[in-house]
Amino acid sequence: MVLILLTGLAAFSQKESALTKKYSPEALREDTRVLKNVILKMHPVVGIYKNSEYYESLFDSLSNSLKDSLTEKEYRIKLKLVVDELHCGHTEVMYSPAFYKESGKLRYNYSPYFFLPTQNKVYMLASLNRKKDTLIRRGNEILNINGIPADSMLRYSMRFISTDGYNTTGKQHYIKLGFNTYYLGLFGRPDTFKVAYRQDTAVKTVTYTAFKAKKIPPIPLRAKEDSLFKKFRKARMGYRYLNSDKKTAIIKIESFSRKSFKRTYRKIFRELNQNKTENLVIDLRNNGGGSLENSYRLLSYLIDSAETQTLKTRIKSYPYKQYTRGNVLFKLMRFGFRMIAKKTSVNDTDNYIYTIKPVKRNHYDKRLYVFVNGGSFSASCLVAAYLKHHKRAVFIGEETAGASEGCNAGITPYYKLPNTKLRVRIPAFRIVHDVSPEISGRGIIPDYSVQYSISDILNRKDLELQKLKELINKDRF
Repeated sequence: MVLILLTGLAAFSQKESALTKKYSPEALREDTRVLKNVILKMHPVVGIYKNSEYYESLFDSLSNSLKDSLTEKEYRIKLKLVVDELHCGHTEVMYSPAFYKESGKLRYNYSPYFFLPTQNKVYMLASLNRKKDTLIRRGNEILNINGIPADSMLRYSMRFISTDGYNTTGKQHYIKLGFNTYYLGLFGRPDTFKVAYRQDTAVKTVTYTAFKAKKIPPIPLRAKEDSLFKKFRKARMGYRYLNSDKKTAIIKIESFSRKSFKRTYRKIFRELNQNKTENLVIDLRNNGGGSLENSYRLLSYLIDSAETQTLKTRIKSYPYKQYTRGNVLFKLMRFGFRMIAKKTSVNDTDNYIYTIKPVKRNHYDKRLYVFVNGGSFSASCLVAAYLKHHKRAVFIGEETAGASEGCNAGITPYYKLPNTKLRVRIPAFRIVHDVSPEISGRGIIPDYSVQYSISDILNRKDLELQKLKELINKDRF
């Protein structure tokens, strides 16, 4: 009995780590084949930016290149580069649960300096070890890290960030948030860093040791939080007046929550009407989307005439159901769409056409501004597209990460690959902005573009708000 127990413990202790386990070329090719078949069968973007033959060739090239055994991480890197060609920000390749579980217990090497990309350059933003004097000053440009040019690291890292269409502002936005993890994950986590940087006109080099942590502590990148905002936490939004005369109001929508939004909109727009507010700002910066119903409700207070928005799907149920879950939920969602939208079918595609109708009570028809940036995605881009089409608002900021013609979402099941157990999120619906159906691959372009320099970021300025005040003051005189 003791011998059996010891044998079992020995076998358990020798279990191969999910972080280092290698998969044979045959196993990797099977995973590639499964994902190729799922995407060609169900992904709504196929035929939008590239045809099915293009994607079939892309996956076949990946399969043919798999000659050696790879770890889960190595295979994921290859797969993400292929998936990025879908030009869909809702599609993602994620590690297996076992990989996340093991990696979450480890402490990794990080640089004690937080590097920030902006305008295609990399700068030192903050020292994570505040107890010691900093060797590199805030705002110094980083030229290379361990011999690799910083701009090369930046360009390569952005290839692993998927956005809709051919947009780049979304990639630039998310690399600001994740560069200090991306470059280490892709280029290695050394014990010692050798960094070349520019200070004034001189180029200097410094060598320092890494520090170990489970993750990097949060670093403030945005303008300081405005304490004057009245917040509605469940609805994930807040509003405030710019001045005591209440002539200008800002509604900041962090995301399109599924909770309490109807009540919150009623309260806000009733108050705007009572105060005869002349200028309204909808702040969609860093809003990654959320509830379609919420976005429709917001539009109903702002657009002047009814508009339609269409959800399309080519599938009646999930293909290759052995690799995913949630097929019943998908069917329920199709049934729910039939209850609130008009259904039509063209060949093998079902279309669910929803009509967004303006509300009469407390409808806002005065001057409107919208703040957008590279973090404005999915439902926030839907709102922006319809307001842009109606010429209803002045847009300030950056091009949105979401495409003006629509995106792929609605419901996004996860497929688990049979061998590596990588999880791939694949949308089941194409969301079409009926007001701008032409395929451009671009986001909503602002009327007034702003670009943040490293100085603006260090001083935590709000350039969109500055431009708004400038425009309002100009209109007064």
